[in-house]
Amino acid sequence: MLILCDTAPILMLLRIAPEMFVDERYQCVTIHQVRDEIFRTTKFHDKYPWRNTFREKVICVSDEVSRDPDIRRYFDAITILIDNVTVNQVTESPFDLSRVDKVVLANALARGFRISTGDKDLEDFARQEFGGEFKGTISPLGVLNGWIEKALIHWSEELHCFMADWKVNNEHLQPKIEIARFNRLTRRGYPGL
Repeated sequence: MLILCDTAPILMLLRIAPEMFVDERYQCVTIHQVRDEIFRTTKFHDKYPWRNTFREKVICVSDEVSRDPDIRRYFDAITILIDNVTVNQVTESPFDLSRVDKVVLANALARGFRISTGDKDLEDFARQEFGGEFKGTISPLGVLNGWIEKALIHWSEELHCFMADWKVNNEHLQPKIEIARFNRLTRRGYPGL
């Protein structure tokens, strides 16, 4: 199953697997809006100065909301729900999704993609409002563990150093079950603790 990657997972995984959008075995896709955020946002320029090295490796699937009726239908439904102040049943706060979040979710729902994101609000909204249609999420570490299991990447000291930057850059905490899986697969301690 294909995984639609949002900004945080891309920035966490791209140096580890530069071919993640080029080689279909990685099962990862992204959309133009996410790519634009990565390469045009000032905070990413300062925090991830290496990202421009991989600009040509971030290849996007077609994501034309205006041209694909299924994507458009989901995008419109998401927009109506957000505009009507849908409340997160977990946090009891109204959902606040950006336009890019809406496009990410609309694409995932229309195409049956899982999502890898660091945006808990987006994840909660998808589960709450589209539970039957939403294929779920996967953490960046879960994606990485899958690649290791498939022998798409071989863990090295260099890759371990790239992963150590996750903590330095204050990236989202990864699930404990995936940390244990990583430790077992690599026989190395997860550096993000």
